[in-house]
Amino acid sequence: MVLDYKDVSFSFQDRKLRRRRRLLWLLLLALLLLAAWLGLRCLKARAAVARIEDLLLAGRQDQAETLLQDAASPLFQRGNFRELQALSELFRGRLPEAAVRFAELRRRGLSTTLRSGRLLAHFFDRGEYDKLDLYSSHLLPGGGDQVRWFHALCRAAFLDADAAEKALAGLSATYRRANGKAVDMLSRFSGSLRSGRVDYVFDRNDVPLAYFDLQRRASRSLLPGMDFAAFEAQFKKGARFFHLTLDGGLQRRIDRLFQGHAGTLVLLDLPGSAIAAAYSKPGAGKPADAAFSERYEPGSIVKLVSLLAYLRRGGDGIFPMECPGHLAVDGGIIYDLERHGLVRDVSQALARSCNVGFARMGLAVGRSGLTELLQRFFFNAPAFSDRFLAFRTGRFASGGEAALARLAAGLDGVTLTTLHGAVLAAVFAQNGLHFPPFLIDDTKNLLGLGIYRHDPRPLRLLSDDPGFLRVKKAMAAVVEDDKGTGRRLAGSVPRLAVKTGTAPGKAGKLDAILIGFFPYDDPRYAFAFRLEGAGRAELRGVFFLQELLKLLYPR
Repeated sequence: MVLDYKDVSFSFQDRKLRRRRRLLWLLLLALLLLAAWLGLRCLKARAAVARIEDLLLAGRQDQAETLLQDAASPLFQRGNFRELQALSELFRGRLPEAAVRFAELRRRGLSTTLRSGRLLAHFFDRGEYDKLDLYSSHLLPGGGDQVRWFHALCRAAFLDADAAEKALAGLSATYRRANGKAVDMLSRFSGSLRSGRVDYVFDRNDVPLAYFDLQRRASRSLLPGMDFAAFEAQFKKGARFFHLTLDGGLQRRIDRLFQGHAGTLVLLDLPGSAIAAAYSKPGAGKPADAAFSERYEPGSIVKLVSLLAYLRRGGDGIFPMECPGHLAVDGGIIYDLERHGLVRDVSQALARSCNVGFARMGLAVGRSGLTELLQRFFFNAPAFSDRFLAFRTGRFASGGEAALARLAAGLDGVTLTTLHGAVLAAVFAQNGLHFPPFLIDDTKNLLGLGIYRHDPRPLRLLSDDPGFLRVKKAMAAVVEDDKGTGRRLAGSVPRLAVKTGTAPGKAGKLDAILIGFFPYDDPRYAFAFRLEGAGRAELRGVFFLQELLKLLYPR
């Protein structure tokens, strides 16, 4: 076989060229793959930034921080990730840490493209002016109408009219026209700062209850019997306006009832337990918000819980009983104010406030039975909370049989506050349904936009317990029994359900305490009040309640 190469050309140069072309294509493919990978990483980083923003705005800080740790890239969106780290601290309320991160971001000169308007609006809408101040100040060197606008809002919220007006003056004409209504509202608020007075607490009828004096940097109350120190502290954190559940006109009339008396009163609107009146006229050395915070011995008021505990146990075996006026227990003696003689049933025992009967009920129920129910009724429990307000609850102590008997009869070992007493009355009025008491109906920012609105959420303390109905009937018997401690209220309109309590006060005097609700068949109000040193509840306390009813039901 003979091979003929005469028509074949061969060159080492062609071979090198083909190799170069192959390498060039491979390099180009690698570059394309790298570009695709980099593009994908860039898109993923951008999506992560947007997702982290959304999580922060949704209040899901834990998820935002986890994603931030996992997705932060040294190559892509570096400035955005660093700003998000600062914002994460800000959303957590860790302002010093956030300030350090913002300062580091500015020092490095990294650019960011976050949707800052949404974040600024988030802080403003919630009245979080300290956060708004820090973030808007960080963004302000970069300029922009939106940043200047929120900076103006923040300055006004901190009651700095000059700085607010200066920031407003920097807005473009286009922005001012597009947001004319809001700009006008802010301008009017800045103008009100020039007057030196800002009304910021209002009652349910929009009547001012307190204003802030800019010259003295302090609040002035327009309502007797109410302390606004907690509201002032909030206002100083940034202007906001509080609408309360109080009826200012009613509270002023209650103030006149307290002429010659020291004490406290709380009136709840049912069913939601909105505080319609919260009056404090404390004696010397007592807290200004005594209706919410001062604990005192309630006397026989606690018998309501003792009675329900006894009924839950079965409510038999004691009545009818003979009350000799005293009872020996564990080496001690429980005394009654009088010898009641024959006490037919639990209703008559409550109506006549028989200490002997309730001491025996407490012993029958036992320590665990009574203390467990007291805890359900918020004794030895955390304070009721309403935003930044805290309303203290009562306390009790347990011991041996003698202490148990005295506790059940309300003779020793227990305290409550006036608000707590009104809550007890409200729970019995509504057959065990409990709405946490509240004073703040809504809060708005300086543009009149809602920061907060109360959302009533009831809790049933005891499910479908028939004992509540029997306690309610016994509370009505306090008034309607011919020897009841509230018999001087007989024939009142509306029909009442009450419990009287008399307890030792200062200087050997007696405090008169009453709680209850009305009208009996369709409860509209629950109340509690204490008259310090007024004497027995069935006398001065009853007369005071009669006058209170005249305020609520004028003829």
